[in-house]
Amino acid sequence: MKMGKWMKGRKADKHNAWKGGRPKTGMGYIMVYCPSHPYCNSRGYVLEHRLVMEKHLGRTLLPAEVVHHISGIKTDNRIPNLMLFASGSDHKKFHYPKGFRIGGK
Repeated sequence: MKMGKWMKGRKADKHNAWKGGRPKTGMGYIMVYCPSHPYCNSRGYVLEHRLVMEKHLGRTLLPAEVVHHISGIKTDNRIPNLMLFASGSDHKKFHYPKGFRIGGK
């Protein structure tokens, strides 16, 4: 990530616009600044619910694994509210059980 001259040598947490490193995505999920994470985005952030699940399991999640919020509250990242699926396909099967089709046909 390129930094302007004014940022060189400064720590992000010292900057007057720093809000704690936990911005929300457009879909309402909390992001955490973790640039050393193997699957961080281009700005060094990782979804908080994935970090919480990784800590609980004691391993890094695979990119295909999906963490589901049971209550639907995307900011409630406590373990009792999180469920892990092996893939996006498994997650969809949970939401759309056998026999149910999108579009009603």
